[in-house]
Formats: sequence, C-alpha cells, structure tokens
Amino acid sequence: MKFLVRSAILPAAACVALAAICAGGTFSITREDQEVLDADRSLITLLARGDDASMNDQLALNRLLNEDFTWIDSNGRSLYKAQVMKSFPAPSNIGVELQERIYGKTAIVRANRGKVQVLRVWLKRASSWRLVLYQEVRMVVKSEPPVSAEAGAGECENPCKTIPYQPETPSEREAITSWQGVMKAMAESDPDAYAPLIADEFTATDTHHDAPYTKAERLAQIKKQKQIGARSTPPALLSARMFDFGDTVMMIAREQRASAKAYFNSRMWLKRDGRWQMLFSFNTRIE
Repeated sequence: MKFLVRSAILPAAACVALAAICAGGTFSITREDQEVLDADRSLITLLARGDDASMNDQLALNRLLNEDFTWIDSNGRSLYKAQVMKSFPAPSNIGVELQERIYGKTAIVRANRGKVQVLRVWLKRASSWRLVLYQEVRMVVKSEPPVSAEAGAGECENPCKTIPYQPETPSEREAITSWQGVMKAMAESDPDAYAPLIADEFTATDTHHDAPYTKAERLAQIKKQKQIGARSTPPALLSARMFDFGDTVMMIAREQRASAKAYFNSRMWLKRDGRWQMLFSFNTRIE
C-alpha cells in the first residue's frame, strides 16, 4: 500500500509530478488514485458553494455521498446524508495538501492544517467512489493530562470483555475481537499484545492531545507504563455503528471516560497477515 501526498489545488498533471517528487520517483499515480482525488475535489467544490448551491449541485452531491454517510464536525455535531443535502455544511482545510491511500475498495483521504485534522473515507460502489465519512478533529494547544486513575484502574469490563453492540458479520466480529485485544493490552500495559493488532501506518488523532500519535509512539507510552507499573481503564463504549466493506471494517463509536464528555471515535481495520489490524483512531469530543 502506498502513501500519496497531493495538493488539493493543483491540476492533474502537476499532481503526478508532485507524487514522483514526494516518493523520490519510486511510483506514479494510479488511475484509482486519480479517481479518488477527482471525487474528493468535486466534493469540496460542491460543499464550498454552501447556500448558493443549485439543484444540479444537490444532484451531484447526492451521487457522491453514500446512503449511510455521516458528517462529524470539530464540535462533535453529527449529521446524516439527508441533513447534509438540505444545508451544505462548510468543510475545513480547503486547499491543503492531501494524504491519500487506497485499501481495496476503501480510500482514506486526510486534509490536515495545524491543529485541525480532517478525515474523509471513500468507498468504491460499482465504478464510482462515494463518501461514507467526513470527520474533523481540532486538537488542543497542549495535551491534556490523562484522566486520574481510580480504584480498580486497569480492570476493563466494557470494552475489553463485553460491549453494548452486536456485530452483524464475521468480519465485524473479528474486528471487534481485535479491538478488544487492543483495549485489553492498553489496560494491562502490554506492548507485546498491542503491537501485532496495530498497522504500521496507524495514527491516533484526538481532541485531548496536541498532535497525532504513531504506532511507535503509542508503544513507547505503553512500555513506559509497564516499567512504572501504571495501569489505565479504557473508556466505555456507549454505542456503535459498523460498516463491513469487505477489505476493511469501519466503526463509528460513541465512547466516554469517567467524569468526562462523550466523544465520537472512528476506527478502521484491515485484514493483513491473517489478522485484523487497526489503521486509525479518530476521536472528536462532543461539546
């Protein structure tokens, strides 16, 4: 799987040149990459018209949004397709360089600028790409201190053992099992159990920190906790929606730490080397 960087405002020919520069000339843009970027550019162009959108713009947007599309802004406001179609919300970070990656029938596009991070997840339906998730995260200027450990910290019932959600497909069940393994590993400060369940390109982005975390940085945190004998209790799952895309599985979860605001946490898994590995965790607090 390759990682591409594009400028959202460059023409296609320039994008190809930029891809070669960013990768040291090791690969060229594929037709599918260009299709995703074209769909993404069309989406942003339409949304930017806002109240000036025409009937034709609405029809075009309807073709770009999947039926179960979800929009989550930086304040945790959640909208569905019908609401977005009625009043076009304004997208953040227009014109920034895009990070794009394809996993089978799913594509992940990131549009990041400073403390505002934007995630767009696309799904290929027949011959066209449709957007299934738009989500924003506004990171804090300085990382917030962790929630104080309470008595029994590290004893993880929900989500490590049981959750208030019943997966509908075998892939969803396997992804849930993998996620519970991650939560248990974090609760028990077990880096060896955590590492194989996380993709190498994994990033964790949330409103409690000042920068995204990589897999290596998460592992370093867990190892440090293990060394000092610290344990933590993962946030409880309140509700979830899951999407089985075949090659990947996505979850939009609503979670809450003790004595804190609830938040939306979107995650995606890819089956690699015989196990489901988490590709990202994208966390938006509900204000």
